[in-house]
Amino acid sequence: MINRSEATAVYLEMGSRHWDDLTTCSDIDMMSANTDGRFVHKDGTPY
Repeated sequence: MINRSEATAVYLEMGSRHWDDLTTCSDIDMMSANTDGRFVHKDGTPY
């Protein structure tokens, strides 16, 4: 996230923090699972 304005940016992140929760970033090729905390491409290859 990049804030190019002079105003303070605020964002809301939601999740259950359940062990099998999966975060998927729909606008970029990235996801992360709570099981290992790694960020990977959607095909599973590491960043």
